[in-house]
Amino acid sequence: MPKLEDSSTRSWDAVAKDWVRHADENDYRNYILLPFTLELLGDVRNARILDLGCGEGGYSRELAARGAKVVGVDGSAELIATASKRSADAGHRIEFVCANASDLEPVASSSFDIVLAAMVLMDVEDYGRAIDEIWRVAAPGGQLLMSITHPCFSTPDSGWVRTETGEKNHFAVDRYFERCAWEDFITTQFSRPVLRRHQPLEDYLRPLIGRGFQLTEFREPTATAEQIARSERLAQLQRFPYFLFMRWRKPGYS
Repeated sequence: MPKLEDSSTRSWDAVAKDWVRHADENDYRNYILLPFTLELLGDVRNARILDLGCGEGGYSRELAARGAKVVGVDGSAELIATASKRSADAGHRIEFVCANASDLEPVASSSFDIVLAAMVLMDVEDYGRAIDEIWRVAAPGGQLLMSITHPCFSTPDSGWVRTETGEKNHFAVDRYFERCAWEDFITTQFSRPVLRRHQPLEDYLRPLIGRGFQLTEFREPTATAEQIARSERLAQLQRFPYFLFMRWRKPGYS
């Protein structure tokens, strides 16, 4: 177990087996999120990458296959065990560490060219402390690539308003400024709910700017015709952005 155990680590460790299956099968992850992440990262040969919130290790393995030197971190001991086994089975040499994103004590300072936080920072209990830790472990001149559910469209009361015949009319959002946490089932296939969190976009930006990170890229991915052909529900990403990617840079030595 991680040295720092909080509501987030307990919540996600409890659904670890469900999450592994979900990650393997999920269309958002496999057709949108993972390919877009790899596209943004580009050539990662010999790059030192920390995969923060690595889950079952899918991103770590893809990066290692592209020549990166990867360390994967997750707060769930069960997910770390799965990631380690899958990495070994695939022939990759990836170090995996069980640690909370807000307490990366086992990770050396200034040791990574890239910190990848793929769909994780919206779920941490102490976001500000996680940003402090990312700053600490990133090398001068290093970058943070983070993806999150778009806070403008993932509030506790957001969802489709449908017509009388059940068609999607428009997407409604409410309670945007409410900072809150609540239990929710990711899908009906999950055996129990996980703890979800919401905060407005300014709460994501303020700690990063305050720490000294420089925003270099801001992207809201949509779905291509090819991706929609693989999964029809991805078409809704052409009507509103459900995911947000940001790239930040830690200034180098002057």
